[in-house]
This record gives sequence, structure tokens and C-alpha cells, in this order.
Amino acid sequence: MKYTIIYGIDVAKKTFDISTIKGEHLQFDNTQKGFKAFLEYLDATTLCVMEVTGIYHLELARFLYQQDIDVSVVNPLSIKRFIQMHLKRNKTDKADAKMIALYASTQEIFLWEPSNKLLEKSADYYGLMEHLIGARAGLKNVLDALKSKKSEETLIQIVRVQIEYQSNQIQEIEAQIKDFIKNYNATLLINLKSIKGIGERTATALIINTNGFTNFKSSKQLASYFGLAPTEKSSGTSINGSRKISKMGNPLIRKKLYMCSLQASKYNTACKSLYDRLVSKGKSKKLALIAVANKLLKIVFAIAKSGLPYDQNYKSYKTCV
Repeated sequence: MKYTIIYGIDVAKKTFDISTIKGEHLQFDNTQKGFKAFLEYLDATTLCVMEVTGIYHLELARFLYQQDIDVSVVNPLSIKRFIQMHLKRNKTDKADAKMIALYASTQEIFLWEPSNKLLEKSADYYGLMEHLIGARAGLKNVLDALKSKKSEETLIQIVRVQIEYQSNQIQEIEAQIKDFIKNYNATLLINLKSIKGIGERTATALIINTNGFTNFKSSKQLASYFGLAPTEKSSGTSINGSRKISKMGNPLIRKKLYMCSLQASKYNTACKSLYDRLVSKGKSKKLALIAVANKLLKIVFAIAKSGLPYDQNYKSYKTCV
């Protein structure tokens, strides 16, 4: 729809600043009282756009959604790149809010909807699990270093106990996440896991980070959201510009899909065909694996929307490049 006014919103812990393209500026408390005061400036033809800011933006986004105000929540890296492109040096809440409004007026915007409650819980648990996995990896490095130096057995045992404790915590959290996802949509998880190359943790992460794929209408939107959409750079006399992924999305999802591509390029018929074809044309193995990750994401989207398990012989997947 055509909006009469677009408000860019820069949200902080205690306050949020709003600005229009023309630079009109207001500030409110990041509380229910502040939300209600802001609501007096809004109507059905208003668009409110804000960055993801940890948890600070969520209550305002939920409030506006409940009041039938269109809301868009944008990846902060996208805004940062947009500001850099416009060579803006001022870094203030007011300036940021204005640039968010300008971004929304010139770029493709996706409307935000609150996540399913089970998926919100899953996201919290999943974030903690990933943190513990990283911490455990650090402890394993410490253990290897202590062993190589032949340190005292007491120190080695302390680290081993910590690793075992964190491993048990990770297992407990993962089991809880599995229960949440099963209660949300067990069939979706099973269908995604049927794709050769997609493991349970990746399938779970995709479901959580897409709100069960309800926030996307096409695989192109999904690839763009996760930063796997290719971008082309060409200028001047250069005819064949370089093509790279945008990297504007969730880095954890990109990392997981890239790791999945290592298996998919060997055991997933459609992905192996793509990988072999690109390598035979002289493309680097890394570029071919990124292409496989992108293809996996397209297959994931198709499976999520179809409600059916993956079939390697289905021709549509082979042409989904």
C-alpha cells in the first residue's frame, strides 16, 4: 500500500527516537506510556520501521502490531550499509532514525509479525545452547593446551568436569527445544530433516528464525534475508563484475548452511550436480559450496511450503538453481 508517512525508529533501552524523511523528530520513553503517546501520531496509512536491537525493539513492535499499525523490523547491517552508501558521518539517535525512514522509502520492506510463542521460547533456548556450545569449544581448546604442556592432572580434571557439565546442559536444552518444535509443527521438522544435507539443528534454527517460514513469500526473500542472495559488482570498463553474497543476514544460519553444503555436495543428488557443474567450469570450490548452500535454502523453502518430505527424484528441485 502507499503510506502517507514513514517513521524511522531508533530504539534504545530507555527511549526511542522517531524521525521522518524530512527530519521531523520526536522522542518517547520505551514504555507502554511512551507507546501510547506515539500512537497519537499514527493511523492506518502509517509505516513504522525499526532495527533489530536485541530485545529492546520487541515490545514496541508488538504494541504497534496489536494496534493494526504496519511495522517492519530491519537487519541493522542493512541499515549500516545504507548509511555508509550515503556517506553519513553523524551517529546520533535522531540521525539514525532519519536514515531508517529514508531506507524504508527506497528499499523493499517486509512487514513484521510477532513470532509464535513456542518459537519465541525456542529462540531463547537456542541462543543459550549456541553460547554454551561455543564456551565448551573454548574449554576443549584449554584442555588440549593443558595436555600438550603436561600440566597437573588436577587442572586437567577440573576442565574435564566443566566440559561434561556443559555437555549435559546442552543436551537438556536441545531436548527442550525439540519438544517446543514438535509441539509447534512436528511434521515440518521431519520434512526438513528429510533433505539430504540438512541436520536437525539446522532445520530447527531455520524454523525458529523464519517464524515457521510464515514471514516469507518466496525463496528469493528468504535468501536475501539470510544474506545468501548473490550481488553483482561491475563498473567502468569492467563488463564481468564479481558476484558475491550480500552477508547481510544471520551469520549463524549462513555458517550452518555452508557446513550443510559440504555434505549435500556429496550425497544430495541435485546439490552434487550443481557443485560438480560449477567446479568443472573452473569456479572455486568455496564458491560452488556457497551456491549449494543457496540451493539448499531454496529446497528448504519448497519443502516447508509444500508440507511434503523431500524427494531427490522430483525434477523441480533439480532446476531450482
